Amino acid sequence: MSLGGKPNTDVSTSIIGGQWPDLSTDEFRKIRRVPTVFENDSMAMALYIASDAVQKQLSKMLDDNGDLPTLSEVQKAIYKRAVYGRAHADLLKEFATQDRRKEANNVATDDIDQHDGFLAQSTRDIRQLLGLGRASIGVI
Repeated sequence: MSLGGKPNTDVSTSIIGGQWPDLSTDEFRKIRRVPTVFENDSMAMALYIASDAVQKQLSKMLDDNGDLPTLSEVQKAIYKRAVYGRAHADLLKEFATQDRRKEANNVATDDIDQHDGFLAQSTRDIRQLLGLGRASIGVI
């Protein structure tokens, strides 16, 4: 937070992905158009949690040694969209608890449909990286 009481949007946290693509709160804020009321630390935490969840779902991509095959630029973009979408969905819940002026309220930002839509897109991205279609049938 700056001395004027406004969030400092110049701060960015890099999240080193190891064998997964690196992420950053600055890129997340720009791509997902995240409101400036979110502190950098809140966004970083959401990205760490979302990347862990996405990586666990994508563990089938790892080879026998636990290594990730080289991802194409398109696959890297899909991975980032999956993580950023999941993190954005998680942050929507927090948005309702942030201090906002009456004029700044945006009903669409808190809409449960947005939350579900962000998670659905993330799931579609994960399925695409795994080589699956939008839906599949399995034997129980």
